[in-house]
Amino acid sequence: MDRAIALEALCALCNSCVTSFQKQGFHGGAASQRRQMCVKDFICTVLDADETCQVSRSNFVRLQSVLQGYGLKAGQAQDAAVRAPTDRDIIIDEDEFFDPQFDYDFRSLTDNETYYRGGEVYERPYGWYRFALKVLDKYDENAWLGTRYRSTQSVPGEWPVSYHGTSKKGAEGIISGYYKPGAGQAYGRGIYSTPYIDEAVYYTKTFTSNSTGKTYQVVLQNRINAVYRQKHNNDKYWLVPISAGTSPANEQDIVEMTIRPYGLLLKEV
Repeated sequence: MDRAIALEALCALCNSCVTSFQKQGFHGGAASQRRQMCVKDFICTVLDADETCQVSRSNFVRLQSVLQGYGLKAGQAQDAAVRAPTDRDIIIDEDEFFDPQFDYDFRSLTDNETYYRGGEVYERPYGWYRFALKVLDKYDENAWLGTRYRSTQSVPGEWPVSYHGTSKKGAEGIISGYYKPGAGQAYGRGIYSTPYIDEAVYYTKTFTSNSTGKTYQVVLQNRINAVYRQKHNNDKYWLVPISAGTSPANEQDIVEMTIRPYGLLLKEV
């Protein structure tokens, strides 16, 4: 799959016009006026974009339905495509953002093996193509990613895998008035994701590529720090709690130490 489609996927996720220094030819001018986004900023940018995106608001309603116990109908997926981005302009350095040596094509794969990451079952994203993000050596250490040359088993220090993630404000709005703290209903403010790719599909963003004319779904593949994660709804949803009143700087620190995207998953629909 061509890298140009990955850039278009970033536009959908960030609800912005996203380009790269490489695409701009390393020239100044318009490129220099854009906000540069690095890998460590990515998840916060996506979460902030959810606050201004109509598709994300539709996803919040879907999550509300699930957490209220109504569930989702079979086949009910995202029914609205991301159309017009906001007036925010973002630029990335592709060489520092993507890591093509770890790209992986799951589109034609099937197997009967059970995989584990972070000591928990890893549901591989069969049917999707992964553009790897350049996260090696971007944090204090690399143990959270595991090691490259192993197949089904976890390694010490590794974090489990989750997909996508809702904005903390959007989730807070959904939960408010519906759930109170207590046994079995400890839903609250924070970032929600799921270990199940089939569940994440309900919350994807969809876009039509200008370069291919085809329509794609896009999902984030993350690692979650299990120390801070809460499991809900029969383990279908994972919550990284962020208390109301937390300062923006502290929120960013919490996000960085708890949820780290390492892959951009795309699927033609």
